[in-house]
Amino acid sequence: MTAVVPLRDGVSGKSRLSTSLDPAARRRLVVALARHVLGVLAARDHVDRVVVVTADAGFAREVLSGVPGPAVEVLAEPAGRPGLNAALEHARDELSATAPAGPDAGRMLVVHADLPLLGDADVDAVVSAHADVVVATDRHGTGTNLLAVPVGADLRFRFGARSRAAHEAEATRHGLHCAVVLRAGTAADLDTIDDVVELPAPVRTRLGV
Repeated sequence: MTAVVPLRDGVSGKSRLSTSLDPAARRRLVVALARHVLGVLAARDHVDRVVVVTADAGFAREVLSGVPGPAVEVLAEPAGRPGLNAALEHARDELSATAPAGPDAGRMLVVHADLPLLGDADVDAVVSAHADVVVATDRHGTGTNLLAVPVGADLRFRFGARSRAAHEAEATRHGLHCAVVLRAGTAADLDTIDDVVELPAPVRTRLGV
């Protein structure tokens, strides 16, 4: 299993918090969130590789300097193909080139970098689900915060509005069984100041907000 974490730059991330946090505070928050997620993934035995896909390799290296454990790889987004879905397609292409042939060709776990409550058991729940495609939805039940897919399947990534339904439909189109996981650790992303306020005090302290 290879975990792929898309990472934006340190300037544009968490723009919806701009009315409450200045640019320096938002950058620190993005770094703290990403380090937490990457640290959880790097510590899991069943995650063989952790790859950050980004358009800002310098910022990614800054983030990774504070991540303990095995080395995390940095993969540059393709030039001229902006956007999250294109970045993930590029990552899958890179993984496919080195995956073994056959039905056990490997799996790719996409994990967003803004999951402050993500823990070991949450990752385990997604990885161990008995399905070809696994969607860990957000707190609203409409988005996708984690997505496990076979590397060799030509599914299109559908991150964006109502991505849970779009990913389920994509799995069905390819004749693949899809399971949905809803857990506090995978559902709680961080987009608004209300999301920040709702976090437990120890987590806010860890994130510096």
